[in-house]
Amino acid sequence: MQAETLAGLMGLAGAVVGAGVSTGAVIWQQRKTAHETERAHLLGLSEAAANEVIQLTYAIEDHFAEGVPDTIMSRTREQWHADLRLILRDLSSQALRFPDEKVRRLVQWGHAEILRDPEGVAQEQGNLPTARYRDICIHFRTVMGTVIRRQPFPDGIWTQFPGAWPPS
Repeated sequence: MQAETLAGLMGLAGAVVGAGVSTGAVIWQQRKTAHETERAHLLGLSEAAANEVIQLTYAIEDHFAEGVPDTIMSRTREQWHADLRLILRDLSSQALRFPDEKVRRLVQWGHAEILRDPEGVAQEQGNLPTARYRDICIHFRTVMGTVIRRQPFPDGIWTQFPGAWPPS
């Protein structure tokens, strides 16, 4: 083989390898950028949902602070329950925005607990001076704070709410 032909083939091989490496690097960079964009989107979604859940916990506390109407068949009682269901519907929709299963499950569980027995969660718990809805709201805010600060899910939350998370 002549030197000129060999040099030409080596140049061509170098160009092909260089193009392949360059194309691979571009594809890798695009995938990395797409992954980072998705991650940033999910973090933003989580932070916005966490802020909304915090506001909803205050709405729940204010709603319960008004007191559950005593008369079983009263219009006031029906309206109180309807207003609570609206707040809880907003809470449920925010739960869907959390990519972290533990956070999502805790919010969904708290929503179900309050919706299932509003009168029960309004009562003080045994020897504790606070009603269960306050305990649920306080723990919601604790978890939402970790979401906003991008910290791990706090230890000990599940012990406060038996049945909210399956045992390991």
